[in-house]
Amino acid sequence: MGRGHAHEVADPGEPCAEVQGTGTGRYVLKALDKSDLDLVMRTGRLATYQNREYLLREGEPADGIHIILSGIVESTHAGTQGRELMLATWEAGDFVGAPYILGDHRHSWSARALGRVEALHLDQDAIRLLIAQTPSFAVALIECLGFKGETYSMLAQTLAGQKAAERLVLLLVKLCENAAQDESGPISLGRITQANLARMIGATRQSISLILNRLQDDGIISTGPTKMVVNNLAALRKQVPE
Repeated sequence: MGRGHAHEVADPGEPCAEVQGTGTGRYVLKALDKSDLDLVMRTGRLATYQNREYLLREGEPADGIHIILSGIVESTHAGTQGRELMLATWEAGDFVGAPYILGDHRHSWSARALGRVEALHLDQDAIRLLIAQTPSFAVALIECLGFKGETYSMLAQTLAGQKAAERLVLLLVKLCENAAQDESGPISLGRITQANLARMIGATRQSISLILNRLQDDGIISTGPTKMVVNNLAALRKQVPE
């Protein structure tokens, strides 16, 4: 797979038009005022990735972060016997390249595009420059790293569950909380498939389908080919074992 086509940003403000979302401490660009945002966009390099192209690969030398401007990116880890585990999906406003963003290290997991993705690459020199010039960028970066740490900690706790149903319910609850929407109404989890859920909790697609069908029959969720909506988060939380 290729690395995407990189080029200088022509208009610093335009590429981030699709970066939305309201999560606190999750979206590094959203925390910046216009002058700092313009500086970040001028400092980075814009790259476009087609479906299944890698932004970064597990085991390769790392160099900075890729801030997603549009599209969806999945993080994966190569497990034993060639089995691939899906760790998380990231949307516009998130970045990939953690946990280490500075220093000499190799990527702990891979990140690839699901469909067409536009991202802003900030290499280590660019990150050091921005940290020195704009404290708000440094603070936003730290908050985002905290969010990512919590996300992967949640994944580890989810995988520790003994039953697939328990692991799936815990995962869905956390995805709802991360969606940063009004919990009193339906919560859309966006582009998510049964196959992806199975890969995230280490279960079979057939077992995921059975569990989701039960939740749908109870009116707790609604599912489509690539979209899931949690209709009643309170009822879903009651499915979590004590």
